[in-house]
Amino acid sequence: MANKPTWMVIAKRELMVRIRTKWFIIVTLLGPVLMVGMIIGPGVAMVKKNQSGTKIAMVDKSGKYGPEIAGSLWLASKAVGSIDVEQLPPTTSEEALQERIKNDEIKGYLVIPADVLDGGTVTYRGSNVANSLLMRVMDNAVERSVWIARWKAEGRDLEEWNRLTAGVDFDVEHTTGEGEAKSPVAALLVGFLVMFTLYMAILLYAINVMRSVVEEKTSRVIEVMVSTIKSTPLMLGKVLGVGSVGLLQLSIWAVMAALIYSFRGSILGMVGIAGAAGIDLGLGSVGGDAIFVTLLYFVLGYFFYAALYCAIGAMVNSEQEAQQVQTPVVMLLVIPVLFVQLVAADPRGTLAEVVTLLPFSSPVLMPMRYLMGGASLGEVALSVAILAASVLGVVWLAARIYRVGILMYGKRPSLKELVRWIRHT
Repeated sequence: MANKPTWMVIAKRELMVRIRTKWFIIVTLLGPVLMVGMIIGPGVAMVKKNQSGTKIAMVDKSGKYGPEIAGSLWLASKAVGSIDVEQLPPTTSEEALQERIKNDEIKGYLVIPADVLDGGTVTYRGSNVANSLLMRVMDNAVERSVWIARWKAEGRDLEEWNRLTAGVDFDVEHTTGEGEAKSPVAALLVGFLVMFTLYMAILLYAINVMRSVVEEKTSRVIEVMVSTIKSTPLMLGKVLGVGSVGLLQLSIWAVMAALIYSFRGSILGMVGIAGAAGIDLGLGSVGGDAIFVTLLYFVLGYFFYAALYCAIGAMVNSEQEAQQVQTPVVMLLVIPVLFVQLVAADPRGTLAEVVTLLPFSSPVLMPMRYLMGGASLGEVALSVAILAASVLGVVWLAARIYRVGILMYGKRPSLKELVRWIRHT
């Protein structure tokens, strides 16, 4: 039987060394734990919030509109949890109210002026004013109560008011004209989750390649290795081995995520959230094509950045130097994150098309765009072709820098010297 290629031996060694470490096991197990936490955490927090409620005090200096406003707040509290309103006499001083906030007896207090119907300013003071949703609910409730009071003051019928101000149901779903419509929040959530996972995985595993090269270079182990193995197979094996670790970890997380999502109702039911078994997040089903596109971009994106980091590791002499030199490469990966919101807002727009064709940003943004229905298979194929060609070019450049740099010590090479290394045969 023929001997295995050198790069395959190196790749297997890099893979086995890493998956046998405690850190690999811990991080791999932490992924599902965090997923469960993302499901349970918000649910438990919401239940506790609904149980405890938000207690505020209200001082109605008009002596007329307090009960109406308290009732409106109670009706509007579904979106933010229960709002418990304590109505106090008009003579209650603000000093006493401030003291109650200080002692955490109330979260804040609402003051209704006597001339509220004539344009007087309603004020709220509290420790929870940063809760924009709660403030909006309170503002709407107070406005509604004042409008009703003005309506009654003019002698008009309240039933007429209810008929004129009856709400209109407004249903929003994400669709591209193909397949089943989905919740817009769910579509955006899945897209962002995939984007963030790819960003972190590519960055972390590419940096691992650089650190491995730096460690072998500073310990002079590399000198022994290149005496028996050519530099190109050595670099290729290292990149493949570390990449296999990332692909294995992502695959485990993907399977666990699918299982956790399938049994989300039971998981929430275990922590006592009523009605959890019937919860539907509206995510729909993620097809095999979406999984394939995500993994394909991870592999190509990883190779693109791992080759660059491998070259950086060969150029420097210490971990400190590596931290400085890698900044431009990190920026290449950070820049796409700045465009995430723009791509998500218009996945079929010109900007989304451009940034998902660029090789340094397509690994992060194209899977998200595809999952949101913004890219056709033809656009994905073009993006993959550009990225694959770029990977070949970057690997070729990195291999030329690597073969010279791994045996160079001392002063960090200048740009002119790097060009000479690349041109060296």
